[in-house]
Amino acid sequence: MKKKLIFVVVLSLIVNWTLTAQNLTGRVVEVNEDGDTSSVYMASLQWLHTSQGTITGTDGTFSLPYANTDTLVISFPTYQPDTMKVGRNQKDITIVLSHAHSLSEVSIVSRDGSYISTQPILTTVISQQGLRRAACCNLAESFESTVAVDMEYSDAITGARQISMLGLASVYSQILLENVPFIRILTHQFGLGFVPGAWMESISISKGVASVTNGYEAITGQINVDYKKPETNYERVFLNLYGNSMGKGELNFNSRFKVGKKDNVSSILMLYAGDQFAKIDMNKDGFLDVPRNQQINVMNRWDYDVPGIMEGRTMVDFVWDNRVGGQKEYDWHENLYSNEIYGLHIDNKKLDVITKNGFLLKGEDESIGTILSYTSHFTNAVFGLKNFDAWQNSLYANVLYSNKFGQGKHHKLTAGGSLQYDNYREDVYMFGEEPGALPSNEVVPGIFAEYCYIIDPKLVLMAGLRLDYNTLFNQLFWTPRVHLKWQAAKNTFIRASAGKGYRTTHVLAENIGLLTSNRNYYELETNKPEEAYNAGVSIVQSFNVPGGKASVAVDYFYTHFLNQTIIDLDRDAHGIYVYNLNGVTNGIGNISRSHSAQIEVTLKPFQRFELIFAYRYNDVKYQSNGLMREKVLMSPHKGLFNVNYSTRYDKWKFNVTLQVNGPQRLPDMAGNTAANLPAYSPTYCMLNAQITKKFRHWEVYVGGENLLNYKQANPIIAANDPFGDNFDATVVYAPITGIMGYVGFRYVLK
Repeated sequence: MKKKLIFVVVLSLIVNWTLTAQNLTGRVVEVNEDGDTSSVYMASLQWLHTSQGTITGTDGTFSLPYANTDTLVISFPTYQPDTMKVGRNQKDITIVLSHAHSLSEVSIVSRDGSYISTQPILTTVISQQGLRRAACCNLAESFESTVAVDMEYSDAITGARQISMLGLASVYSQILLENVPFIRILTHQFGLGFVPGAWMESISISKGVASVTNGYEAITGQINVDYKKPETNYERVFLNLYGNSMGKGELNFNSRFKVGKKDNVSSILMLYAGDQFAKIDMNKDGFLDVPRNQQINVMNRWDYDVPGIMEGRTMVDFVWDNRVGGQKEYDWHENLYSNEIYGLHIDNKKLDVITKNGFLLKGEDESIGTILSYTSHFTNAVFGLKNFDAWQNSLYANVLYSNKFGQGKHHKLTAGGSLQYDNYREDVYMFGEEPGALPSNEVVPGIFAEYCYIIDPKLVLMAGLRLDYNTLFNQLFWTPRVHLKWQAAKNTFIRASAGKGYRTTHVLAENIGLLTSNRNYYELETNKPEEAYNAGVSIVQSFNVPGGKASVAVDYFYTHFLNQTIIDLDRDAHGIYVYNLNGVTNGIGNISRSHSAQIEVTLKPFQRFELIFAYRYNDVKYQSNGLMREKVLMSPHKGLFNVNYSTRYDKWKFNVTLQVNGPQRLPDMAGNTAANLPAYSPTYCMLNAQITKKFRHWEVYVGGENLLNYKQANPIIAANDPFGDNFDATVVYAPITGIMGYVGFRYVLK
């Protein structure tokens, strides 16, 4: 038996060595804008007229069996496709890609946790390496190492987290899944928690107005999430287990596989399951600090291609999210609509179907792309004696024609048409009363065109215009946008942008946390579409230091609203007043605007050691009744210090992040006798840290959040009388829970 075992092992080693010896190995690199060489991740290599190919790894390396041809085709979306002759005597080669005169939305993936993309729009990319520097259980928790995006607390009961950019709420930023609108309307409140961290390959954060090809809604920025792809993901099996000291457990499982003999169809199945097991009440106010939360999320993705003709991908995702909160004794099966025990129960069910397909007309220079997506989302929510039921069915279609032309292919035109259809209904009522139904059907057909002039890499000018007709308002939306990128010196890049955006407001769907107070709701007038201009400029300067490439980035953005839906919490401590900004109250007009400035310094004193210093200032104000008010629950000042270090081969990784959050203006609560709030919140700090130990196929990580144990005192006003007039859980500016430790395990089979 032992002899047979030895024979099998030796035979396996010989076969493996023989197969390896018959492989072409090498590395694909690019020349950066500053003249340095770096690896190209996910470049495609394929023997001409065969189905044999491969994809480069994170370090640009590849291994490819020889075929019955000596012509190798190398391609990557941001580079000019190239061919080269390779003899069988060549075993290890280096391929340098020549830059194409194009503007792809795909960015080179860096080993850095985050970096600034080469796009003309100011875009910071958080790589998978960066996502793993923290637990990153979902999209809402993925921005702790940047000041470009602020994480905000919705209220003290639902556990929902939202984000803001340039000092304005996330509804003014377009959130996409691989350039398809993904988080809209009903999904805004909890949707960031529906994107598991282990599914994400990268996050691209763009400031200011975005490209007109993605619609008219992006006013302050755009966040695009890229999921793991079956054809480029080396994780044949991925397992992630996570648990924290608050009693929460999570499981992530991914598996990819090829379909068919030609390997031109591939699929990946991704599963997430999470449960908040424990009841946590650290401040002893009788309410759960975080709700009992169960979530199941399943996605199946199929990528397919016909070489030289078309390629596409189809994704189907279903998520069920169930939350139970309120007072610790609450049992929603027994105490539903009880006027003695205050309870929260929110049930979300969401289905997404997305298909994207591209067709080549004349090689790489001319193509047609199609996007089709469908979303169905149902929410049933109970807040004490209030009930909120909502349904959303949305259909999105986009057809794009792209053509590169002119001598040297310096010109690119993208044009097309889109359709956005939203069927939305919400019922809000007190138990025992007839529901107040608010249905709406919004159909928005549109056309767009975008022209790019590219002298690579010195100058890129991108100008676009789109026209959309909104049937809900019977109004034509006119959306011009322009972007400029200029390489002023070898390591100096200047970007500028300006444009316009619109959006439709759904006050309660996008601010469901307002129902965690007993304020009365007053909608003073019919909502009009929100309309705003945004302009910005940035400078990025990079330079060489002993540990690699360092940089300094400075940017400034200004947003001016022609109309904005104001949710006024200052007029009356027992009321929520909603009205249009451009309306006239007592003969006085209203205005709203935002100034946002940021500086970020990235240093690398020695190999594998990175320091990030960042500071962000927001000045956001609106005028009502002639009085200019600062936005409530928004910190004008925020600082960040981030340290990252890894040992050789990433065997150990250490990450520490310190955030300093400045004072926030609190709502005027003078009319609430139970509230004892100052005009501004105190300054507080958040300290997070993580250590990761990597083994061959698996790694273990341990960490802690809020290590300084800062907690907001009494986040729920009148918690002892949840059915009284003074009850209010919406004034939340800081964490409710204290120190939280966690441990996790990742297993990867390639």
